[in-house]
Amino acid sequence: MGLLLLLGARAALAAEEEAFSGYGPIPVRNFQPIQLIFLNLPFERARVQPPGHFELHLESAESNEIATNQGNIDATLKFETNRTVFGGSLGVGHGLEVGLDVPMISRFGGFLDPFIDSVEHLFGNFNPERSLFPDNSFGGFSVQRGNTNLFAGPDQSFNLGDIWMSGKYEAWHREGWPLLALRAAIKFPTGRAGGVYGSGHPDFGLGLAAEHQFLPWLVTYGNLALVYPVGPITDGNLTLNPMVTQGVSFEARLFRPLSVLIQEELYTSPMHGTGTGLLDGPLVELSGGFNVAVQPLLFQLGIVDNTTGVITAADFTVMVRMTYQH
Repeated sequence: MGLLLLLGARAALAAEEEAFSGYGPIPVRNFQPIQLIFLNLPFERARVQPPGHFELHLESAESNEIATNQGNIDATLKFETNRTVFGGSLGVGHGLEVGLDVPMISRFGGFLDPFIDSVEHLFGNFNPERSLFPDNSFGGFSVQRGNTNLFAGPDQSFNLGDIWMSGKYEAWHREGWPLLALRAAIKFPTGRAGGVYGSGHPDFGLGLAAEHQFLPWLVTYGNLALVYPVGPITDGNLTLNPMVTQGVSFEARLFRPLSVLIQEELYTSPMHGTGTGLLDGPLVELSGGFNVAVQPLLFQLGIVDNTTGVITAADFTVMVRMTYQH
């Protein structure tokens, strides 16, 4: 009898392990404070909500930024940005879901400077610009070209960003093959452009999401998107190029409610020809995090590190997200 119980428990555990189909990647995007004004399809899985099902999410990302530039572009960015998003998605038909996200953006001196300084010293990769400002201070948000003010953001503010709507359609789902989904999104100019809370124009995006379960405990995700930002923007009449975003994520199950993720993301900037890495050029980031699923809730923790030193990305971001699924 004891042997039968043991075999039954092991079979049940194996069934649970086989039933793991992933909880999804950490929904990161480019969190650099200027790049936040553009549409950027966050990293997500290809699976959609069944018809009539919905999910609601509350997400908060805290990003630390220190960057200066002299020359034809005179810039000072020293602060932390908090981007908090309330949104959700709804399954409206077979293989189709629609979503809405409402971001709120605030800036202040922050609290991450001492932690980042200690980590950079530990690995011998200290950013000398950090010594120019006191820890946890709002050192300024100003980007100028000659006498033209391109971007300027205030301290201690909390404002609505650009709201965006999205759609996702399962285009390919065959046993043993990766699941593929088509994505589309539009961003509305609800954020105040003068305070760098929005671009002042709508943006449009198309993308592809894929996921595949290679092993009972391992799921891989991929995203590729093209965004067309409408311009020109700012008093400097900056023209904009289409943006490309790409991401790859590996999610490994540790035990029933917990999984760990390692991710890579690439972003291009829509701005070009300014002669400064603060506004131009592509970047690569590495992210890591955990998923904890306690039905009907999913908790996600992610850490994003700018590994290339390119300042079109934030220095460091920590984000949390709670999703209710029904």
